[in-house]
Amino acid sequence: MSSLKRKTMLSKLTADGLKKRLRWSCPLKGHSHHDGISHNRCYDQLVGVDLAEKVAYLDIETEDLKADYGVMFCWCLWDGNANKLYKDVININDINKYKSHNRNTPPKDDTRIIKSLVDLLVKYDRVYAHYGSRFDLPFLRTRALICGIKFPPYGSLSQTDTWIISKNKLKLSRNTQQNLCLKILGHTRKDHLSHSIKHGCLRGETWALNLSLIHCEKDVYDLRDVSKVIDPFIRKTKTSI
Repeated sequence: MSSLKRKTMLSKLTADGLKKRLRWSCPLKGHSHHDGISHNRCYDQLVGVDLAEKVAYLDIETEDLKADYGVMFCWCLWDGNANKLYKDVININDINKYKSHNRNTPPKDDTRIIKSLVDLLVKYDRVYAHYGSRFDLPFLRTRALICGIKFPPYGSLSQTDTWIISKNKLKLSRNTQQNLCLKILGHTRKDHLSHSIKHGCLRGETWALNLSLIHCEKDVYDLRDVSKVIDPFIRKTKTSI
């Protein structure tokens, strides 16, 4: 690594991230006595999370698969550097605020939580999501446009889709996150949202919204755990959201 690249990488590291890299020893043959600074690529691939990047793991729960018909009930984001969970969920006030919207325009009940998620996402360099390139991120972008919220432009945030990793690098019967976790980790936290729960969320009922948020939390924890296992089999790219 050139001295310029090393200085650039070091400037992005937290104190804790720097310590972890310095204490790490590369286990590959012929790489002994090298730490996570001199062998930053080995560290990034073998440890799974590039501490030079601010990494987020994202999951959302929605009423419908199409963003012009459905709203987002909640979102959960795991900060891979700070090891902290962020989350938000709609409430009855959000629903009542947009009750009188024109029936010919898309619903906007999730405006507040769309904004809270976008405001948080812009603080990261890379976001992980399962099927995120085909659903979570396009859905979020569409909802942001509908709700009049500025969305991060092309090139401002990179993405990694664990569904694509599973599809291209593994040979499973199904590439769902649930099946990926069951076969690779040996367990999953996954449960399912019934229609009654979704209908309760649309009415702003607390019990339903709480169950939706718990479901979302379980998914983001599964995403975080399985990502660290399959991450070494890909090359990190700057694919934009």
